[in-house]
Amino acid sequence: MTQTLYAQDEAGNRHRVIQRLEADKDGEDHGASRFVYTLSDGTPVRRVDNDTFQVISTGAYITAVQD
Repeated sequence: MTQTLYAQDEAGNRHRVIQRLEADKDGEDHGASRFVYTLSDGTPVRRVDNDTFQVISTGAYITAVQD
């Protein structure tokens, strides 16, 4: 399952955030899944809350926006 979300940084640049459902390989629950978030170029991001993502490599925050 893949979904595209959109977010904006402080400078007003828009980013596509890809949400994928992946099997949790490190989890103890066999068959468990978790959401994984990346920018469209593959850069990993983490979801902070419903409206905020953090780019892992830079620490920058981006805010979800409606398309």
